[in-house]
Amino acid sequence: MITGFATDQPFDHLKLYGDFLERETDSTGTVVLHHGRVKRPGKQVPDFVDVELKALTKDTDERLAGIAREAEQRFGLNQVLVVHRLGTIHASDSVLLAIVSGKTRDRCFAACSWIVDEVKKEEFIELIENP
Repeated sequence: MITGFATDQPFDHLKLYGDFLERETDSTGTVVLHHGRVKRPGKQVPDFVDVELKALTKDTDERLAGIAREAEQRFGLNQVLVVHRLGTIHASDSVLLAIVSGKTRDRCFAACSWIVDEVKKEEFIELIENP
């Protein structure tokens, strides 16, 4: 499975990881997971009240899925899942989940890092820290 999507609801990262593992085959040697959470202090507002994650385009799901597909092709992966929260969330809440699987750890670590960097460019999801 190669997919990505945004949600305005909290997501269960452990359930998503468990579902991901159930789809694995014996061709996978490594699974790498990035579980991004909202941290304090913030980037612009050190002691923010909450964070708003706003879609800047109408095709957010398609863009996240596109990043997943590009990672699969670039790094030769077996599976890719990218999930991003939208809406108002608080410190320590889950904001981004990226899970990749492949034959070797080098390609999986590189792919997961690349996915996070692509999403954090904030080209289609904006992060606003509310004072």
